[in-house]
Amino acid sequence: MIPLFRKIRKKMADDNKPMKYARYAGGEIILVVIGILIALQINNWNEERKDRMVEIKYLKNLKHDLQNDSVALVNIRENRINTIKAVKSLLNIAASKEIESVFEVDSLYWTIGIWWEFIPNDNTFQELISSGKLNIIKNEKIKNYLLKLSKDNEQIVVDRNHMRREYDQYLYDQMVPAISFLETKDLNQINDMWESWFYSNRAIINENQDLLSEQYRELLSNSTFINGLALAGGNSQYLISEYDQMLLDISALIELINKDLNKHKP
Repeated sequence: MIPLFRKIRKKMADDNKPMKYARYAGGEIILVVIGILIALQINNWNEERKDRMVEIKYLKNLKHDLQNDSVALVNIRENRINTIKAVKSLLNIAASKEIESVFEVDSLYWTIGIWWEFIPNDNTFQELISSGKLNIIKNEKIKNYLLKLSKDNEQIVVDRNHMRREYDQYLYDQMVPAISFLETKDLNQINDMWESWFYSNRAIINENQDLLSEQYRELLSNSTFINGLALAGGNSQYLISEYDQMLLDISALIELINKDLNKHKP
């Protein structure tokens, strides 16, 4: 391209001999400037292409993390729903003051007592933050959603830690001294039975039906424990609403990422 410009410029300069050298020199300067501008443009294009390739890698990794988070949130949400159902059933049993099945009561308690936490798979986001590369993501909406999800989860963690303390105080601390079907202090027997009991082994519970029934009836008349059940149900309902919002945000974010990947291919 530049040799062609040079030929044209030289012919135009030859047509006017007095201005020949001035035109020639000016033309050379213009050609040099054009060459520099073209080189800079090519270099900028190459850099933008490299940056885009890096951005695409991060976007794909973010999408993968978010998809895993969606699966985890759905599972945690289902566990919290089961917690609420178990709370309602156990409160109904407490109100009736009748225990028809110790195994059922025990199973309901452990459904409530198992602690569930959502831990986001945010390795890619944390890498972007720690490396200072968040600005490699050009789409502002994507960045805003990422920051919102991170902030929302931080608040959930604060709330959840408070709820865990309530579990310890109102549920675990009340249950541990109240329920024990081991009338022996034989450590070997305790060692043989504790794991099966924790997982609500029907045979072991049935062997201690009368004692456990009496102990659970006393536990279900404990106002602190009852308050703990109500808190467990309410807290689970709150977490479900938070997880539902996170699922909506993740879905919207994945859609934005897909559009960005399809729109701007390198």
